[in-house]
Amino acid sequence: MNVRRALTCSLGALAISLGFPVVASAAGGSQLGAVTTPGDWYTVANNIGQSYGLAPDGNGGLLSYSYVSDSASPLYDFSGAQLTQAAFSQPVQPLPAPLTTTGATSGQWDAGIAVSSGGTIYFTNSSDANIYTYDPATSTTATLPLETPWNTLSGLVLSPDGQYLYVSDQVTGDVYRVDLATHAITTVLTTSGDDLQQMVFDGSGDLFVVDQSSNQVDEIPASTLASTLASPATVGNGAQVVIDWGAGGSNGLTGLAIDAAGNLYSGDYSSNAGYPSIVMVTAAQLAQVETIGIPASFVNGELIDVADSSTPAVNGPQPLTVVNNTLYVGNYSGNNIVAVALADLSLSHPQSLVATRTGSTLSLTWSGGQAPYRCVLLLGYHDPTGFAQNTSTTSCTFTGLSLFIPYGVQVITGYGTPFANSSVAFAPAPGLTCARGSATRHYTVAGSVCPRGWHATT
Repeated sequence: MNVRRALTCSLGALAISLGFPVVASAAGGSQLGAVTTPGDWYTVANNIGQSYGLAPDGNGGLLSYSYVSDSASPLYDFSGAQLTQAAFSQPVQPLPAPLTTTGATSGQWDAGIAVSSGGTIYFTNSSDANIYTYDPATSTTATLPLETPWNTLSGLVLSPDGQYLYVSDQVTGDVYRVDLATHAITTVLTTSGDDLQQMVFDGSGDLFVVDQSSNQVDEIPASTLASTLASPATVGNGAQVVIDWGAGGSNGLTGLAIDAAGNLYSGDYSSNAGYPSIVMVTAAQLAQVETIGIPASFVNGELIDVADSSTPAVNGPQPLTVVNNTLYVGNYSGNNIVAVALADLSLSHPQSLVATRTGSTLSLTWSGGQAPYRCVLLLGYHDPTGFAQNTSTTSCTFTGLSLFIPYGVQVITGYGTPFANSSVAFAPAPGLTCARGSATRHYTVAGSVCPRGWHATT
């Protein structure tokens, strides 16, 4: 099942903190409109062209790169004030003057943007093999002088320490690292796919990249990136698949973003669910994926529906990014940018989650959080199988479970309120415990039975 949840925050508090009152007079007597309803999608800007790249500008604003014609692809910078204006139901109009434009072809697809701590903007144009730079101080555009091994670039991200650019190649299916000091290029990942797209780092320095041809998201751990790479990493050797939408989930996976809590968002402009969608995989789910090595599936993610009546015609979500706890989406087919505020990260998750398993019964206890509560049973750690809503404030229990299948439980607190939070706890390894007198034996193989003279204790 797909678990749907409105992700919201108080836009009024955001506006006040940024200097925008709920209703503010402007020159000529015009006023900002009513605050966008919490949880609703809203339009940031229209008529920007076909969106290929989004990224924070480092100053609370949003960089946007899009295709307009075969002779021009503008790079815009929407300021923090303009983003707040848009959150008050006032899409940015007119558009800001482009920082720069580059030539393009209709063969373009996704493009990457990254900003250094010094303000230099790097961006790719998937119609050629260049990495462009834009210097805000001099308003000049140039290309990095590189002997490029790649073919058609798409995703681009700057390493957390600012020393390297990582770029993904749509044709070779590889990820490359560019040393900004020496311009040396290293292949850090090679895949069997042929259409790598957007990339993003998490707070631990792990790198995630979309493999559109395989409908997957691959992770290159920070430990792999820090090692001396005698040869490129591959999935299963220095990298792993952490999300696998497969044939049942997606055939247009391109966008990727991560929020401050470590939740990962993937954009799917041609979902097999029948409509474009964005799916969130929680930080807790990602942590379990990394531990057990089984990718999250499409039905595992919490679906953020971008095709309902509150959505401004989102029918092509491609590039994604998060700025100030708001998810921004480049709507390829609508020639616009839309956004939704995410959950308030200041609210604490449930504390002291403990999962215990006794035979076919799985129990979870917790403290903290906000009522009402909902428990979701996770089969094999990450596939939702059912839920008990409005349980007691401290515990929930599932019975009749298979003895030899691992389970977890996700507790969502404040479900149905503007501030939903969730946290996940996982049961010990399953098995069969047999006893004879004071002696016990534990078996973890499916089909195990107690030896003659022993009896099952669970």
